[in-house]
Amino acid sequence: MTMEPVNENTRLPGAVPPGGIPVEAFNPLLRSLLSWDLVERVQSPDGGHQWVLIEEAQQRLDDLAPRPRRETTSLAYLDHWCARCRQQRLTHLIEGRFLCEECQRAEVGEITTPAPQPKRPHHARDLLGNRRNSPDQ
Repeated sequence: MTMEPVNENTRLPGAVPPGGIPVEAFNPLLRSLLSWDLVERVQSPDGGHQWVLIEEAQQRLDDLAPRPRRETTSLAYLDHWCARCRQQRLTHLIEGRFLCEECQRAEVGEITTPAPQPKRPHHARDLLGNRRNSPDQ
């Protein structure tokens, strides 16, 4: 396999600028919004117009997109019990209660999945030992 060297006259494709959406990807999305009647044209006071999502679409977006959390700094406490799960963990004082991070997420309504527990490695002698001691043999 041979490769041709790039000469000065060869134009390479440019990178997509940050925030720039290629027309090939953007147009089908806009057509879908129009065909599903998810947007409506609204006249502006200056005589122009703008497109606005219908109320149902805006509500669905609000449901799908989490609300931004306000940026605050808080102290972490190592010697307090969580007011919700009653375990002594790293807690933060939130609205007068000490809460651990898991309970904070649970109260906000974020879905959390329990962390997987590591499996105990199987050793050959454990497997052989279980065979020798089985009543079938």
